[in-house]
Amino acid sequence: MNRVAKRYAKALFGLAEERKILDELEKDLEQMAEVLSGSQDLAAMLQNPLISEQDKFGVLNEVFSRGMQQTTIHFLHLLADKKRLAILPDAIEAFHYMMLQHQNTVEAELISAVQLSENQVNEIRKNMEDLTGKTLRLEKRIDADIIGGFVVRVEDLIIDNSIRNQLEKLRETLATR
Repeated sequence: MNRVAKRYAKALFGLAEERKILDELEKDLEQMAEVLSGSQDLAAMLQNPLISEQDKFGVLNEVFSRGMQQTTIHFLHLLADKKRLAILPDAIEAFHYMMLQHQNTVEAELISAVQLSENQVNEIRKNMEDLTGKTLRLEKRIDADIIGGFVVRVEDLIIDNSIRNQLEKLRETLATR
């Protein structure tokens, strides 16, 4: 991730914290990220050096000004003034991770071969929260290739309790004999 984007995100985070509008700003930035990821044209415009920063700001202001915090619009204007609108997606991502840290939360992915019951998901969530000491934002995904069991990814930690992994370990053990 871009270091400059992190600095801008940190400044925005500090201002939002000071003004007690962290949640509102997070919603604005999530909405922006969703629109930017859904529009290749808008994302390409931000990266295009042939388009002036003021023209880029004009488009962003038109797309995002309704319903956004003034602080969000001022942030876009600041990036335009400093000729840094190209870093907007990275700044949004950096802000997102700062919010997770602030909330003592971590994003996690639970991959299973079949749909798990809510009790199973809650048990896995509880165990992972006890292990990490953080609240989990758990995204669930089904992948039949793991055959059975589950895989949990939390930051750099991967717990692979899948049948596929157990079969691979058994294969390695048998191959070394």
